[in-house]
Amino acid sequence: MNKFKSLIVLSLMLFVGGQVMGQTHGTMFLGVSIPAGDFAKGNELASTALWGNEDQTYGGAAIGFNAGVKWDFGVGVKGLAVLLTVDGFFNGPSAAMQSCYQEKKEDLEDGFENVELTIPKYINVPLMLGLRYSIYLNPQFGIYAEGGAGANVRFITDYTEHYVFNEQGADIQVNHRNTWTYSADFAFAWQVGLGIEVSNKFVIGCSFYDLGPASVKGEVTYKSGSSGNFISDISSFQNGQLHPMMILGRIGFRF
Repeated sequence: MNKFKSLIVLSLMLFVGGQVMGQTHGTMFLGVSIPAGDFAKGNELASTALWGNEDQTYGGAAIGFNAGVKWDFGVGVKGLAVLLTVDGFFNGPSAAMQSCYQEKKEDLEDGFENVELTIPKYINVPLMLGLRYSIYLNPQFGIYAEGGAGANVRFITDYTEHYVFNEQGADIQVNHRNTWTYSADFAFAWQVGLGIEVSNKFVIGCSFYDLGPASVKGEVTYKSGSSGNFISDISSFQNGQLHPMMILGRIGFRF
């Protein structure tokens, strides 16, 4: 009797699993991410969360790009699906911020030689679970609305300064390399979106992503020396709070 019950349960699990897999679709997206709110603001380094004090929240981010994958799982209700999404966002500094870094480089060039700067960029990777509802006006055309919530992992690439100067009274070049390494951080994230589907294969959508606030902190390493003999010093820092928000326009291909 127990074997018979187990066989029935196993058969039901296989049947339900087959139904779910039969209603599972994936979509690969590519798009443009337009910074919104404080994430887009900033016209001087000290006003941004990267360089200002704990009260500063500007990001100085430029228009970037997005790539993502979405899986939707049918739940047995027509038009309704559970979503699992993974996205990646890349945003560099805005034109105003690039000008600020250029000014900083020129200031260093007044006293040093061979000045090189590596400017930080933003990378965000949210993972979300949500719901999607689709209405098909005909077999070849539909509209959808969706929403989701989850967690975002925020990365900021290193900022580095490298410059050289000659020691006074000696023919010795001293190299300096200062590196700001920003810690990765997690935050609550959510998104809403609207779009259309064509031929059940091609998707055009617009979404708003709020990737949550998180503090900007990390370590700065100062190195100086010549002929391979370097002296290093490391200190920690905590600056403002960064809150990435983006408006997305993107296209997708279902598979």
